[in-house]
Amino acid sequence: MDIFETSRITSRLRKYGGENILRKIVTILCISLILIMSGCNHNSIPKISEEQAKSLVLKSHAINIGKVEIKSVSHKGNEYIVKWENKENCENGTDYINDENGKIINGETSIC
Repeated sequence: MDIFETSRITSRLRKYGGENILRKIVTILCISLILIMSGCNHNSIPKISEEQAKSLVLKSHAINIGKVEIKSVSHKGNEYIVKWENKENCENGTDYINDENGKIINGETSIC
């Protein structure tokens, strides 16, 4: 395709209202993209509360020596991130709790 052929196509589009058609196509594509992106950004409401997540962590570490103290709780994605510490046992860690069913997904523990 050379420059003259491109020029002819452009002039034909202008002659038959092609600019309006192109605007409509671009508008439809932009709206579709926005709808798709907003649909993919779905954040569900947690089924368990922050307090329940804390309670689950305390129960899971109740068999240890000493008392477990919750340092922080945050919610990211579909899980609660609970940081805890047990000074008497010289232990601390982070537990990841599923916000739908309350199961501990993963846990990291450090001992001094």
